[in-house]
Amino acid sequence: MALLASGCSGGVTGQAPASADLSGIPEDARLHAMLPDPIRNSGRVVVGTNAPYPPFESFRSESDQEFVGLDIDLGKAVGKVLGVEFEFRQQPFDGLVPGVQAGKYDLVMAGMVDTPDRQKVIDFVDYGVLVPALVVNKKKAMGFRDTMSLCGHRVGGQTGTTTVDDIARDTRACAAAGKPGIELQTYPVFSQSLLALSSGKVDAVISNSALSGYAVERQGADGPLEIEKKFDFGAKRDILGIGVSRKRAGLAEAVQAALRRLKADGSYRRILGHYGMADYGLNDYAINGASKRRQR
Repeated sequence: MALLASGCSGGVTGQAPASADLSGIPEDARLHAMLPDPIRNSGRVVVGTNAPYPPFESFRSESDQEFVGLDIDLGKAVGKVLGVEFEFRQQPFDGLVPGVQAGKYDLVMAGMVDTPDRQKVIDFVDYGVLVPALVVNKKKAMGFRDTMSLCGHRVGGQTGTTTVDDIARDTRACAAAGKPGIELQTYPVFSQSLLALSSGKVDAVISNSALSGYAVERQGADGPLEIEKKFDFGAKRDILGIGVSRKRAGLAEAVQAALRRLKADGSYRRILGHYGMADYGLNDYAINGASKRRQR
């Protein structure tokens, strides 16, 4: 999948920005007609998400549980094109795919990676790409340079993400090389893994470049964490996807067509750019296009 060219660098700094301007995005009657009858009749799409996971989704504040973020704005923009409301609901990450299978949600938008394993039960409309990142504590020079250098160390990750499977695979590689395995510590919320890293409970945290960049920049120059820039993940990358229920025939194609319309009028790139993620855009939006699984 080709990336969109961009004149600005990726990454998010400072506090989460206000929502992107979605005014002027018109409904497309032809695409509205593509929607499954239950959605067209109800006028809404129920979307499972998992906040906080900035810049993809967060709560506006501790006292205001309104969802904000890139996934939220992109979903609302797709809804405008399709002429339906996107209604977001909170769900622990490891319950999102089962929730779609059970009919609780029509879609998942949660910074989720399109993987072959997940494709066995839901479909994905791909909408972005990221690279993995390793977050470390500035005060501890651990010398991490590749996955084998993590052998024998404690690594944090979020419950239900593909980091769990990746670490299990890397642990087997450690054992094959005669080294101790990687001790995985999982946390239901990503920010909890960073707190564990700051307090010395883990030696590193694996995530993606957008999420890690946001967290490191938000802590400020005097913060304890940094991205290990010399760490080599090889050619691995994350293909982000909107998860779609197979019980909603035609919904994936409608979402794909809406994304293409948003790309054509510039809205897609504008939304990504609003969150400092213009470099992570795609030129087209395949259905179940991922060939390699990655971190969330």
